[in-house]
Amino acid sequence: MGAFVLRCGTMDDLDALVTLEKRGFPADAFNRKQLRYLLGRAHGVFFVIEEDQQVRGSAVVLWRHGRAVARLYSLVVDPAFQSRGLGDRLLTACEQAARNRGYRRLSLEVRGRNAKARRFYQQRGYQIVEELAGYYGDGGNGVRLVKGLTS
Repeated sequence: MGAFVLRCGTMDDLDALVTLEKRGFPADAFNRKQLRYLLGRAHGVFFVIEEDQQVRGSAVVLWRHGRAVARLYSLVVDPAFQSRGLGDRLLTACEQAARNRGYRRLSLEVRGRNAKARRFYQQRGYQIVEELAGYYGDGGNGVRLVKGLTS
């Protein structure tokens, strides 16, 4: 196994990202059209982490013009590669990118029943600020978490 490389995603990653989404978010995966938009037209940055030129994880942070809060729109690591620090590297990159753009906070949403994700973010300083009833397309509840980004 080679070293993990963190970089910005490109359209060349699209097929791999579609596969990653399906593996990481079986019920909530972005489709090809959504991923294409996030890679090419969204206001933000799309990171991928790869090993041996294979995408193992990705994260998207979006900018909200005129606001002090950036949004972590997605963070996914291939289930076969979890618990290797890839999520930490992706999250740190997103936080730093937001900080570099002058954002003071980063917010995100996760499924309310996703205890693993909630624990991951809370262990990294995120706090639940809002319960989101019926937030997901299937009626599932979510929670919003926020972290202050200090220099």
